Amino acid sequence: MWSRLIWFQLRVPRFAFITWLAVRDRLSTGHRTAQWGQAQYCLYCGEPDETRDHLFFACPYTFTLWLKVTGNLFGMDPDPDWDTTITRLLTGHYDRLTFILLRLVLQVTVYYIWRERNERLHNHVSKPVEHIARLVDKTVRNRITSTRYYLRPRLQGLMQRWFGAHDT
Repeated sequence: MWSRLIWFQLRVPRFAFITWLAVRDRLSTGHRTAQWGQAQYCLYCGEPDETRDHLFFACPYTFTLWLKVTGNLFGMDPDPDWDTTITRLLTGHYDRLTFILLRLVLQVTVYYIWRERNERLHNHVSKPVEHIARLVDKTVRNRITSTRYYLRPRLQGLMQRWFGAHDT
């Protein structure tokens, strides 16, 4: 059930909410706003049909971000297809720490992709993918630190797993 990806103990409510909307395909993407007569296209790559599936992670910009922030957490190369990504998260066999990190990085990444998209749409300001990747990394590290993981036996090693996923 997809709810396991959204509603878990270490979630951040604003990230979980945006991810919940994305999973339910209820974000106001270009595909949906076209029904209201608004022009639609991907603000990252110019694709004429901005759907949820394109935005997360079929777009070259967002897939590059996804590759950077997941590191080796999946144990295999991530897929740009939204449904495949969600299925892998739900059916994959991950250890506890990896599963926590995968859910957290999914939520943080979806949030920052949506936020950057809206910045581009409303303020005409864009950031390079490396900047967004640093924001995601810092947010995940801050969330891990705020859990006081080192005092909780079930979470010990969480930060080490995060850093280990990004050693290249």
